[in-house]
Amino acid sequence: MVDHHSSAATSSASVASAPARSEDPAWAHARAVPNAKNNTICLHCNKLIKGGGITRLKYHLAGIRGQVESCKVVSSDIRFQMKQLIEELKKSKETKKRIQSEIGNPYGDPFDVDEEEEEEEEDEVRVVEKSPPQILGKRKSREKDVDIDMGQIREKKKIKSYFAPRTTPGAQPSIRSALATKAMIDNAKMNVARWWYHSNVPFYASQSPYYQPMIDSIASIGPGFKGPSFYELRGPLLRNAVHEVNEFLLDIKNDWKVYGCSVMSDGWTNQKQQPIMNFLVYCPRGAMFLKSIDTSGLTKDAETLFNIFDSVVQEIGMEYIVQLITDNASAYKKAGKKLQQKYGTLFWSPCAAHCIDLMLENIANPKWFPLVDEAIKKAKKITKFIYNHGVVLDLMRQDFTNGRELCRPAITRFATNFLSLQSMLRFKKELRQMFTSDKWLSCPHAKTAVGKEISKIVLEDYSFWSQCTHIVKVSEPLVRVLRLVDGDEKPAMGYLYEAMDKAKEEIKRRLKNKVSLYGHYIRVIDARWDKQLHSPLHAAGCFLNPAIYFRPSFKRQNEVQRGLLSTLMRLVPDPDIQDKISSQLDEYKKSIGDFGISLAIRQRERLNPVSWWEQFGLGALDLQSFAIRVLSQCCSATGCERNWSTFEHVHSKKRNRLEHKRVNDLVFVHYNLRLRQRNIQRNKYALDPISLDNIDLMGDWVAEEPALLNPDDVNWDCLNEPAAIVNVEEDAELETIDVDNDDDDDNNEHDLTNLPMGVLVELLRVTISMMAKIWVLVRDCLTKA
Repeated sequence: MVDHHSSAATSSASVASAPARSEDPAWAHARAVPNAKNNTICLHCNKLIKGGGITRLKYHLAGIRGQVESCKVVSSDIRFQMKQLIEELKKSKETKKRIQSEIGNPYGDPFDVDEEEEEEEEDEVRVVEKSPPQILGKRKSREKDVDIDMGQIREKKKIKSYFAPRTTPGAQPSIRSALATKAMIDNAKMNVARWWYHSNVPFYASQSPYYQPMIDSIASIGPGFKGPSFYELRGPLLRNAVHEVNEFLLDIKNDWKVYGCSVMSDGWTNQKQQPIMNFLVYCPRGAMFLKSIDTSGLTKDAETLFNIFDSVVQEIGMEYIVQLITDNASAYKKAGKKLQQKYGTLFWSPCAAHCIDLMLENIANPKWFPLVDEAIKKAKKITKFIYNHGVVLDLMRQDFTNGRELCRPAITRFATNFLSLQSMLRFKKELRQMFTSDKWLSCPHAKTAVGKEISKIVLEDYSFWSQCTHIVKVSEPLVRVLRLVDGDEKPAMGYLYEAMDKAKEEIKRRLKNKVSLYGHYIRVIDARWDKQLHSPLHAAGCFLNPAIYFRPSFKRQNEVQRGLLSTLMRLVPDPDIQDKISSQLDEYKKSIGDFGISLAIRQRERLNPVSWWEQFGLGALDLQSFAIRVLSQCCSATGCERNWSTFEHVHSKKRNRLEHKRVNDLVFVHYNLRLRQRNIQRNKYALDPISLDNIDLMGDWVAEEPALLNPDDVNWDCLNEPAAIVNVEEDAELETIDVDNDDDDDNNEHDLTNLPMGVLVELLRVTISMMAKIWVLVRDCLTKA
């Protein structure tokens, strides 16, 4: 029998333990857990959220990390709604707190209130003052009105919080946009396009994160909106933009006190042959643009460069700077060393990306490695042919590579060469299929001499593919290091030292540990590493990185400790603090105290080193502060990205001083907005190698070459949009190419069972042609005999 009394008791207990449902819209996406206070279950992913009640659920649905794991199933509209609810909750708390603090003293002077502030308060919260005779009664009535009006504010804002912006992927369209006809949409786009072409705006401007919000704000006002005038754009609006940029840069500057910073310098020459120097400042929060200097009237000797660097150091503050990063030219090196000697508390460091690029340049040098140069030239011939013929390019994208590109852009020209070779090796099978497909055989380019030459390289030149495999074996470990030092996701100072060691060991392993095979490459790498790139600061970063120092396979503890002591003597001038840090180093090396608890040991390789020291270095505060400053630095000056079109309008020999200041403000806003967005979302843009905006980067691989061109094939409008997106995930996918197993690769080339019909037909044709030639030779020999 069923015990109805116990069942009823259980039911009543469950109801009693569940929190009373409020009118909060978040309850539509969750249910309360019986007999568990403040526990909820997400209705979308069925995740149990322990504690925190409805507020923690909102963080879960909004995808805000730190409080709870994000929901991976919820729609974008609901995610946006939850974010709005969290923001409104924060604002309402701040508003109520401010109001209560203002009315919190019932015995204060009732007339000691700024009239303007009181009017603003009444406009914002709509507090209606009842004006009773006693101050205490006034306070009670105002508190009551505050509660009522805060509820009205929440109710009013609740309606706007249900839907994400209509341009968000997956968001519900507005009624007006849903009713718009195709003709209306096409007309609106053509109006934008006409302005775009008339004003000569670069196409990549449409990828700006501020492009769609601009259109949304105009559409929200409706017809008749008058855009900002010439005066407004170059006057008050620019001034407001400078103020906004300075506001978010203040947060970055505040971090310099804890994490220190690296000053990055990069020089280049514009189209007017004016030499320009950019200065950026890096810290873990992100890079910020400081200024640019026109050095056209200066001689770039060590003394001149030293004076420029010295002025920048004084502008930032010597106490914040850990290192100055420049390129490896002798004048820069001498100026950096002189600056290092003057202040004694900072390092001059060469740009790691530049040094690694020089290693790759040496490996591609035809004097030393002719086979590498030969393979790169053949690969470029293939890509130039494909990217200069619209029909062939569209055939490759649509039918074989799924919209992805053969060419892989990198931060440097030589890295682009090796990364593109790596990409071509990945698409080896697809290329061979394409040049044996029916569409290619029916294409007019297949019958030309150049088309036959390219087809022969792809299908018959087995030495080319073997060379590509060998080159990727050598270059890929270095490209990995280059990507590490160029990344902004985490400071690379704690990783560079061991990354170079691992790269050399990996090259040796891939080349069968034979000195005759790897010796030349290792000598090139060591020449650059030992003479240019190696620094005590890099060794100190390796020592202080627990993921590397405590690894059983790491065998350079003594070597990196010497670098650590040199870094300590330079960055910490106070002898007393040096002694404290020296005594605390034993705790770190022997894993004593907080360094030795099980959680700290488990988190050595899970946390980035800066976060690890922030959590587990509390028992050695001086060492903790020193370690955080060292590990928070970058290793390259590649953050000084160039934007030629903007800087072309900045520096000129003749310019009014007021206009010069205005244009410098424009560059300041432009550069820092780009850096800010790069910190938020890096490498998430589609790159089309045939685009004019990217032609400088990929010129060696896609630029026109007369010997490969067909004058009749200039039809660009037959191309579809490339689907390739340059991101970390696809780069990681490229790195999974198996370059170790040559035997399997060779066997696959002769495995006819996996080849498509087009490949078999082409192989049969080639075989018959070769047999015919052999028969002719045999017949001639027999005739002569």
